[in-house]
Amino acid sequence: MKSVTMFVWNNFVNDARVLREAKALEELNYSVTIIAKKELTEMELKKSEKISNNIVVNRPLKWELPERLRNKFKTTILNKHLPNALLMLKMIMLGRSYNTDVYHAHDLNTLIQGIVSSKLRLKKKLLIYDSHEVQTSRTHYNFNTIYRIEKFLLKFVDEVIVENETRADYHYNLYKKYPTVIHNYSELYDIDQYKAMDLRHTYHIPDDKKIVLYQGGMQEGRGLFKLLEAFKNIEGASLFMIGDGKERQNLIAKHHDLRLEDKVHFIDRVPYQLLRQYTKAADLGIQFLENTNFNHYSASSNKLFEYLMAHVPVIGSRLPEIEKIIDGEAVGLTVEEGNTKQLQEAIERMLADDDLLMNFKAHTKTAKLKYNWEVDKVVLQDLYKKINF
Repeated sequence: MKSVTMFVWNNFVNDARVLREAKALEELNYSVTIIAKKELTEMELKKSEKISNNIVVNRPLKWELPERLRNKFKTTILNKHLPNALLMLKMIMLGRSYNTDVYHAHDLNTLIQGIVSSKLRLKKKLLIYDSHEVQTSRTHYNFNTIYRIEKFLLKFVDEVIVENETRADYHYNLYKKYPTVIHNYSELYDIDQYKAMDLRHTYHIPDDKKIVLYQGGMQEGRGLFKLLEAFKNIEGASLFMIGDGKERQNLIAKHHDLRLEDKVHFIDRVPYQLLRQYTKAADLGIQFLENTNFNHYSASSNKLFEYLMAHVPVIGSRLPEIEKIIDGEAVGLTVEEGNTKQLQEAIERMLADDDLLMNFKAHTKTAKLKYNWEVDKVVLQDLYKKINF
């Protein structure tokens, strides 16, 4: 049996994309080891966990200074860079210990681990760089610095994967080599086999009110503060925001300031296995990314396809990859990115027109057959067949 070792810079609890890829490789008779991480605040997570017969995740613990020393020595080097460097070393040591045919690094912050594990050895191994984001154009990232780092590290990479054609063109313009495109599609499933979470009863929502849903990370540039602003004057609906992130507490404070306690409800991050039940409960999904950088401009995040799989119409930003799906498949409405007024008007239009909503819902049932992981996993499998025959 051939083997692959994957690196991720998270705890691999809700990483649906990497889990899908691992399962696709398991179908090719690969054993897959995923090296993730565990924070001191996550001691309840298992150090090692068997996901399926041939998929295992290992989580080396991230070391940190004791709190009293962190408070005393308030330096980025000691409190961030040193713990990260030590964790990278742990991941490298673990990665090199496996007799692996292919190393697969997810995103730039695991590429060094992949390079040292695969290339700095007498018998070099294959290395795939799977970039889920546009590393050179992200919030708080310096283009010149990241470009130089990524360009140098790419010299050691055998194959590159990016999320969509817009990002593939961008990568080619920078590095003059066209990457493999593997979309972030949701798994194909029958939503009728899942029971919707009873949000109406739990949150005392009348039957005549619609449920609007945002699910995903609560970060800058997601349009979430503007979504709250849009909801100030919307009647006949309740907004549910599921997930966590750096802006979660600020969003909760904002919704208090706007006095939206009766209309907007926050739910903690939901385990991936349960998320479908929450998505099914929604009448309308939101994907209101702002064009703050090329990473957002070019995104077609998994939540968009999760909405489609659950037959939930979508309102999204008029950005190329999002617009291609929503307008191209007639599964919802698009609005100018960052335009709160247009967002409010689109929500109100869909809430007021049940026929329009049902028409979009019907189209999701055909669109999901085109945009799903069963279609794109073949691209990943073919790539592995090509490089590791």
